[in-house]
Amino acid sequence: MRNETSLRPLLMSGLGVTFLAFLDASMKVISETYPLMQAVTMRYGSGALFAALIYFCFGGGRPSLAAVKRNALRALIVLATAACFFTAIARLPLVEAITLTFLAPLLMALLGRVILKEPVALKALVAILIGFAGVMVIARGQEVGQSHSFDIIGLLAALGCAFFYALSMVLMRQQTALDSTITIVFLSNGLALLFVLPIGLWDWRPVAPMHWLITAAVGLFGTCGHLCLAWAYARGHAGRLGIMEYTAFVWAMIFGYFIFAEIPTGWTLAGAALIMAACLFATFNPPRVKAA
Repeated sequence: MRNETSLRPLLMSGLGVTFLAFLDASMKVISETYPLMQAVTMRYGSGALFAALIYFCFGGGRPSLAAVKRNALRALIVLATAACFFTAIARLPLVEAITLTFLAPLLMALLGRVILKEPVALKALVAILIGFAGVMVIARGQEVGQSHSFDIIGLLAALGCAFFYALSMVLMRQQTALDSTITIVFLSNGLALLFVLPIGLWDWRPVAPMHWLITAAVGLFGTCGHLCLAWAYARGHAGRLGIMEYTAFVWAMIFGYFIFAEIPTGWTLAGAALIMAACLFATFNPPRVKAA
């Protein structure tokens, strides 16, 4: 595994998060309309199609049995992540669901330490804590501004999503030492579809034409996002890259306002400012002064 000190892995990670933010907004529409397992099947059916096209267009040969075995566990974890997240965004406002999943960067750093034996740099740890403080500010604002408590199922689903997502990202970094980026993305999507398809078909409902178009966009966004993330995690420290997950909040706020009529509060904006400060702190490297 490589550990580049340049901004390239961070920027690519941010691009991947952007693609996945578009996926999140699209899947909120799907997950509110169809049964959970059908929504997951639609997401990975479309994702597997785009991932297969990219895999074979770039000359990916037949995956080895060892590669399939390595990626099977991560495919199950990816499915758990999707199921938890789609439950959360179906039951909670988009910004609220995204906010609760921001535990993932902290968990990435901790799991990276346990699984990959990566040290947690003081700068990254401080940035994680600043970003997490921003999350707490937002959560407090939502508690003050709402007359009802959190939906407990939505809350637990969002927290479960944070854990499984962090675990999947750390395992992806581990697998990049053995498998190519396109192989990981292809097998993750293909195996996830294989595992979920029988359950999804059990309670299948007719899909509206517009929702098929949204599903196609989901597949494209998901494949591009995971290609970007796989490239980034092959080259960057898991804990450091996890900071870029916080940028998803900005997209959630934009989509929540323009698509789902969710208006951010002052608490939300204050938390967002802390989150963005954490990202800037983690990525800014002052120029070094050369010795005369």
